[in-house]
Amino acid sequence: MRERLLINLRKLPQIVENWNAPEDNDPQPSLFAKAVTKEVTYLHRILSQTLLENDVQAIFRQVVHIFHSHLSEEFSKVDISTPQAKNRLYRDVQVILGCIRKLPSDDSNRDRVPNYGLLDEFLEEKFGEKGISDHLK
Repeated sequence: MRERLLINLRKLPQIVENWNAPEDNDPQPSLFAKAVTKEVTYLHRILSQTLLENDVQAIFRQVVHIFHSHLSEEFSKVDISTPQAKNRLYRDVQVILGCIRKLPSDDSNRDRVPNYGLLDEFLEEKFGEKGISDHLK
């Protein structure tokens, strides 16, 4: 999963360039967010059919950690210079966190939020309490 994430992360700078365009009014998550969530959802489906629940949880604890560390690091590097880009970043982080929350890692932190981590902290740092409270609704 780390390799798949890294491949998708290579495409992120090109996607972010489009975010800064003034005519960007697309309400959908980016192709990047869609690809990342699709791949991890597929992995979850396959592993859940073949492994014991404890093994699936152990694997996804690692996947969640990898996602939080790599995504928060890469998102912090992107050039967000317009309100449109900021909205797109917020939307993508929300979509990815929504996917991460559903993974069976049996791990929670900060007020028992499932799979809480560095990406949550990035969201809070970039968007304030609004980012966290909107996501928990």
